Amino acid sequence: MNRRRLTAVVLAITMLSGIFLTGFTFQQGIGNVYYETQSEIYDNASYHEQLAGHSANGIERAYFVNADTQGTDLKPYVFEGEVTGTYTMDTMISSLESQGYKVVAGINGDIYDTASGTPKGLTIHNGKIKTSGYAPEYVISFNESGAASLEKVSLGYTLKGTINVPTVVTTPVSEPVQPTDGIQPTDATQSEESLQSADETQPVDSIEPTEPVVAQQTVYVPTPYNADIGFFNVPHGAAKALHLYNRQYASSTKTAGKTVEVILDAGSPENAELTVGGTITATVAEVRNGNCNTPIGDNQLVLSTAGDSAYAVQLAQLIPGSTVEISVYDWGGNLTNSKEAIGVYYVLYDKGQFKSGGTNLNPRTVIGIKPDGTLMLYVLDGRQPGFSAGLGLTDVARHLVALGCSTVVNMDGGGSSVMAVREGGINSKAVAKNSPSGKSQRKTTNGLLLVYDQRGDSDAKHLHTYPSQPLAMPGADIKLTTYASNGKYEPVPLPNGVEYRVDSNSGSSVDGNGLFTAGNTIGTAVIEAASGDLRTTAKVDIQNNITFTTNVQNITIDPGKTFDINVTAKFGFAPIASKDSLFTWTCDPVVGTIDGNGYFQATNQSGISGNIYVEYNGVKQTIPVQVGAASINFADTATHWARDYIGKLAARGVVTGMGNNFYLPDDSLTRAQFLTMLAKTIHDLDVTQATPAGFADVPATEWYYNYVNWGFEKGIVKGLDETTFAPNEKITREQMATMLDNFTKSTDFVLPETNPGVSFKDSSLISPWAVDSVNKIVSLGIIGGYPEGDFKPQGNATRAEAATVTYKLLMIRG
Repeated sequence: MNRRRLTAVVLAITMLSGIFLTGFTFQQGIGNVYYETQSEIYDNASYHEQLAGHSANGIERAYFVNADTQGTDLKPYVFEGEVTGTYTMDTMISSLESQGYKVVAGINGDIYDTASGTPKGLTIHNGKIKTSGYAPEYVISFNESGAASLEKVSLGYTLKGTINVPTVVTTPVSEPVQPTDGIQPTDATQSEESLQSADETQPVDSIEPTEPVVAQQTVYVPTPYNADIGFFNVPHGAAKALHLYNRQYASSTKTAGKTVEVILDAGSPENAELTVGGTITATVAEVRNGNCNTPIGDNQLVLSTAGDSAYAVQLAQLIPGSTVEISVYDWGGNLTNSKEAIGVYYVLYDKGQFKSGGTNLNPRTVIGIKPDGTLMLYVLDGRQPGFSAGLGLTDVARHLVALGCSTVVNMDGGGSSVMAVREGGINSKAVAKNSPSGKSQRKTTNGLLLVYDQRGDSDAKHLHTYPSQPLAMPGADIKLTTYASNGKYEPVPLPNGVEYRVDSNSGSSVDGNGLFTAGNTIGTAVIEAASGDLRTTAKVDIQNNITFTTNVQNITIDPGKTFDINVTAKFGFAPIASKDSLFTWTCDPVVGTIDGNGYFQATNQSGISGNIYVEYNGVKQTIPVQVGAASINFADTATHWARDYIGKLAARGVVTGMGNNFYLPDDSLTRAQFLTMLAKTIHDLDVTQATPAGFADVPATEWYYNYVNWGFEKGIVKGLDETTFAPNEKITREQMATMLDNFTKSTDFVLPETNPGVSFKDSSLISPWAVDSVNKIVSLGIIGGYPEGDFKPQGNATRAEAATVTYKLLMIRG
């Protein structure tokens, strides 16, 4: 078995359709590869996607096709269209499919002059030269068998013809002798005797001799003419060279100004096409001196040069009706047998040496050739922060060398970079797989596509299973989808239903609908799929060393409302399948509740703040939560010392204003009002369930009725006597301290001492029944004294003071 057949067998065994090579590997140039997907798209041809993390650039996404085009019916096709035309990849594919081809994969091609659409390099399709290019250096060439090679361009284009060269001819002319002294000139028929008689009557020495008379005449002499043609199907430039055009260029020469253009008739469209090593014989149909933008017929070629060029005079002398020969010579090159050829922008790596380099980050289109002749079409996305950064020329060359290429060339990258692939079983037509930086396909001058021209039958020959994602957290779900294709990898119906199987020892499972659930075993899970006699496998990598983010970093929510928090997980830079229930969710009880799927229910209270916590594998994230407004501003508290305390309690609904957006912070408040404030600090407290206290001055019709009953039942307050509570009596500072102390006892909250030993100048004035409570509340810093050093125990507490001590108690209680 020869090496090529062995390669095919290995590929057939290992590439059963949807193999996903995952995990964490390092590759030169692109960095840490978190996953590589691979799928079979044709015999000995596979499509790959890689997601990697570059140490300096960040995330990178690469797409490439490996294809053996030697000796198979999968052929390289260089698309040119009209040389001056530009085309999207979708347009190229549609054009070829309309001609009966099926496109398996394709990339954009050579760099080009955006003003004219002309490519930099030589272009050959089906053995015919489409353009010489404006600066040809190297091409990727394919011979008749499909073998790819990097070739130096050394083509010469020559013209042989016949021109009419103007020549001045001198001819002697007979003239009569001019007489002197009145002697008349003789007639040409005068006899010798009469001349002799005249001579006898005049002295001999008186006759002057005459000069011989000649005539000059310009005649046109047919002369062989040889010239070098500078460019084929390239616009005029500063070099003022001799140009040649055929219909492949455009419908006309597109020249301007004063030019000399000669129309040649080749007899047929086929005879008007150039080949390497070939010669075209054509007839001079018309010489247009001073004209420009000459139309080009299907059977025609046009020689063209600027009116002030070194070629203009001789070109204008070509003889209409004469024949010319146009020949293409390969001066020491290797393009005579080239079937397809496409120019390259830079040679990056060849013969073990890096040739060109650079560090500017850009999207890239690259072609690679492996030592066994396998062709690689490669596209890298870029200029998209957070999605793909792009690579410099040096790094992209290193990456292809790491992937096994011995020759690497750079094509037209940037916004032009696009790759289309027809994935086995999924696509009936090749579609774009990458994400162009401009968010749409740019029109380019040419492209390299892989095609075949014989359709397959309707029999299913291959099975393809594609996971929705190649990476999963333990417990996450992955959807598997299976397709069938015929011998040409064209979509056909599945022969039967699909059965899935995964090794039960891995802890993973898959149901009859193709829903795969990852087990707890870290590593690669292999899923087998079968339909009729067809078999394939797919792989999913299971990882728990993840990072994660939530769809919100903080939440502001109305009381009683709900919010669904979602988690996005990554393995390195790669998205990984997860679900919210795999994370541990908790929250501060004061702000609400949260379930195991991250569904948050806010408290009914307003002005409450706290946190939600999300945890996985020892890593916790905190989401701050604000229920309702954080603070409410009153018209009369903007500059008040207690503004923050009042505003935050008002947002929580613990205190309210006194009408017209006024709080009246320096007014006193009643015993009932302060008791109500304390009650409203307890979430979901239902004071209507309290036993009636029986105070005569607390009728059931008053707003404070239930609050007094609750306070009395909990031991927070007492009456002045058995029947009197005095709800509207102004509360004193020592009464407020006592109610705060009793309130904490009723809720089983132990207050920590933070500032013991505080004393006041008027401590002796504190009522005996209030001394312990005042000391405790003061030691906590909840209530303080006045700047003069006294406490004023019997002084009336203000509404501002009440809000301040209540808020401080809430902060201590958490």
